[in-house]
Amino acid sequence: MRIRRTADEGETIINISSLVDVMFILLIFFLATTTFKQEELDLQVNLPQSAADESLSAATKLIVINIRAADRPEGEPLYMVSSKQMTIEQLRDTVAEAVRGDPDQKILVRGDRRAFHGDVAAAVTACSEAGIRDVNIGYDKKPTG
Repeated sequence: MRIRRTADEGETIINISSLVDVMFILLIFFLATTTFKQEELDLQVNLPQSAADESLSAATKLIVINIRAADRPEGEPLYMVSSKQMTIEQLRDTVAEAVRGDPDQKILVRGDRRAFHGDVAAAVTACSEAGIRDVNIGYDKKPTG
């Protein structure tokens, strides 16, 4: 016995509306659970301006050293790393420990525009003594025009 096929059997339709719903739910889930890396900023540090347009924010491993202004209120720390108050010796030890963990450690020194040059130079020297080859200095880009 021969069974005849109809022309409608060859055309199958796949309903993808439920697949689209699942994709939207996954997209929302991934966006909600993603953590974004935030750049460490000390609001009490006002950076000097420069016309150069370079940024170190793309670096993945970065220690940010904030140097506060010389006219800061009594009792406020001069050096801040990861929101921790530090002396120059503690700063040197922290950087040296980071260099032992990663020889290619990146350092960004952000000195307030009213900070003494000697304080910024002391932080750069401490980083050099701890084994950092290149210390980067942070500044704001001066608007052109």
